[in-house]
Parts: sequence; structure tokens; C-alpha cells
Amino acid sequence: MTLEPYEEEILVKMYDKGLIRYQYTSIETVARIIGWEEIANNYRVKKGLKKILKRLINKGYVDDHGKSGNVASLTAEGMAYVIGKRKDSSR
Repeated sequence: MTLEPYEEEILVKMYDKGLIRYQYTSIETVARIIGWEEIANNYRVKKGLKKILKRLINKGYVDDHGKSGNVASLTAEGMAYVIGKRKDSSR
């Protein structure tokens, strides 16, 4: 599945910062840790992070850990995507 460049950057930064699997981290904290404002400015994204994370959740790359939708972390598929992208870029 193809992702927008800013979606890929979100996944990479979440992976690099250790926001994986069972790290129940609030979306506000995720935004601060990954530098969401900088990403949004660089890519001129007008959508909010919560809406973008919802899309990544639907694709299976991010998990919201339940009904509330107030926390997020990478799934195994999200981690595999980042690792695969890194292997492709190193060739």
C-alpha cells in the first residue's frame, strides 16, 4: 500500500522514538515526540495528526489500542514497513 511522504515520515519517527507495539502513548505525546508541527510545516499538511493516524490505523500500520482512540503505537506491520523501506534505500 502506498503512503503519502508525510505518513511515511510519521511511521519512521514513531519507530525511531520507540513508539512500538504496546507502548500506550497519548496522541498529544506522540505529536510532541515525533515533532508533528515540523512534519506538518515541511509537507504543508492541513489535516490534524489524529485524522492521519486514523488513516494509518485503517491501513494496519498503527494501533489505537481500543475504543477511545486517544493513544497510538506502531503495529508489527508498521515496523515491517519502516524496516523494509530502510532496506530498499540502502541498496
